Amino acid sequence: MKHLIIIGLTLLVFTSCHNYKKDADRLKMQRDSIRDEAAFRDSLMVDALNDFNEIQATLDSIKVIEKVVSAKAARGNEMNKKQKQQILDDIVLLNQLIETNKDKTSALQKKLNNANYKAGKLNSTIAQLEKMVKSLENQLAEKDVEILALKETITDLHGDISTLNEKIAEIESENVEKTNTIEEQTLELNKAYYAYGSIAELKENQVVERTGGLIGIGKTKTIKEDFNRDYFTEIDIREFDFIPLMVKKAEVVSVHSAGSFHISGEKTADTLFIDNKTEFWKASKFLVIVTK
Repeated sequence: MKHLIIIGLTLLVFTSCHNYKKDADRLKMQRDSIRDEAAFRDSLMVDALNDFNEIQATLDSIKVIEKVVSAKAARGNEMNKKQKQQILDDIVLLNQLIETNKDKTSALQKKLNNANYKAGKLNSTIAQLEKMVKSLENQLAEKDVEILALKETITDLHGDISTLNEKIAEIESENVEKTNTIEEQTLELNKAYYAYGSIAELKENQVVERTGGLIGIGKTKTIKEDFNRDYFTEIDIREFDFIPLMVKKAEVVSVHSAGSFHISGEKTADTLFIDNKTEFWKASKFLVIVTK
């Protein structure tokens, strides 16, 4: 009998030790599961809130830009070309920001769907986050409508810009044409011509002739009425100040105002200097000098 009691107690002890080990393992697994679940939940919340805050910040930027664009658009025709173009650029920026937010919201929703699949016990947390995502989607949808309305509002404004651009191009073309015309006219107005040489050379080339006098005495050297223009050298009055002659004598036979020029040299004619261009070229744009 004593032996039976000892055997029974021994079996009881072994049985009790085995049950405690299973309980300990089960509790450890539960603890690890709860810890992993909490870590997953915390990580999910942090990531989701970071994404949410980033999307919300972009939405705030969209609201600010939208207000600025609306205020600018209200000014209508008071704006200049650059200001109107800035509105169109702002609209493009708004569209880009909205599309970026849509992509981020979609990515966040996929992340939550994946989390919901992996952790059924986090349903309440994920549901809360999904509600926040839904709110973001609604805000983006509202912005889509508002931006569309804003686009329609500035359609006429865009038309005004196109018309304005056409008018500006037309004016610029006219200005170029006028500038070219003015330059051509200015160049033409400042053209003058000169020729010099001995009387024999100038007569031979149909530039001068002798007129008047009596039996060959007292004849005057003058420019021929139908003189040969090809013999002359063309100049620009604005850049023409003197002619080097380097001869014994020189006589200006074309008509020019007295005092508007002088010929340097004591006993020779070295250089003809034009002292007053306006007065010098007033009577004639053709300068003829007879040299000896």
